[in-house]
Amino acid sequence: MDKNLDFENSDQIMKIIVGNGELPQFIYKYTDIKSLKLILENSTLKFSKPSEFNDPFDCNLTIDTNNSKEEIDTYISMIRISKNLNEKQVAELGRKYFDPDELFAITNKSIGEATESFGVTCFSKTHDNLVMWAHYADKHKGVCLKFDILADAEFFMTPFPVIYKKEYPIYNYIRNRDGLGKFLLETKSVDWKYENEIRVMKKGAGLYNFNKDSLCEVIFGANTPARDKETIEKMVGSLVYDKVRIKSARISKKKFRLKIK
Repeated sequence: MDKNLDFENSDQIMKIIVGNGELPQFIYKYTDIKSLKLILENSTLKFSKPSEFNDPFDCNLTIDTNNSKEEIDTYISMIRISKNLNEKQVAELGRKYFDPDELFAITNKSIGEATESFGVTCFSKTHDNLVMWAHYADKHKGVCLKFDILADAEFFMTPFPVIYKKEYPIYNYIRNRDGLGKFLLETKSVDWKYENEIRVMKKGAGLYNFNKDSLCEVIFGANTPARDKETIEKMVGSLVYDKVRIKSARISKKKFRLKIK
């Protein structure tokens, strides 16, 4: 079964998002040569569970259990109608939701289940960040891939541009339950701001196929060995990545920067 999320009119939706400036049309993924070979061979990208992220602060939330009686009553009423609950079940919900400790436990459990239920892959808005090349592209021996999100709108749904803050986002189970994925993925520490990250979420971790036409550039690092460049160039040609342009990063002679040619 295809794990991709099912969106109607995803092309139109993505065009509007890009047109409004909410997302750039082109996003980048840094990787090493070994991973790149698998990406090219299968035209897939790996989506990981948030629990597997390298940052233990990632997806942490401050749980807020401060709700008014009206908010809780309205929420319980909504659940009662949608699930056709009887009076005993409604009373049990009320007991749990009006108890801050019970509500905290319910919220915490929901967060834990969410971090195991979906998959995420990460991109950047930039292709020339020195730290990203060092950390994610094998010390500048790997590559940076450029993707056109409008060439495969369904694959790149649902995207979350990351917001960088000093404090965890505040999550309230009663008020914000429908947006839990967004709360978990949208915010990271300001220490990671240099990544300029964009995250794409799917229902479940695993490998997902992208349209080959969405891959439009392979940028070799400043230290990518010549033999690896030759191998990748041959793969791009033989596997029919028609839209791909090959570029290389060069170390500037005067500044701490890369030149992409």
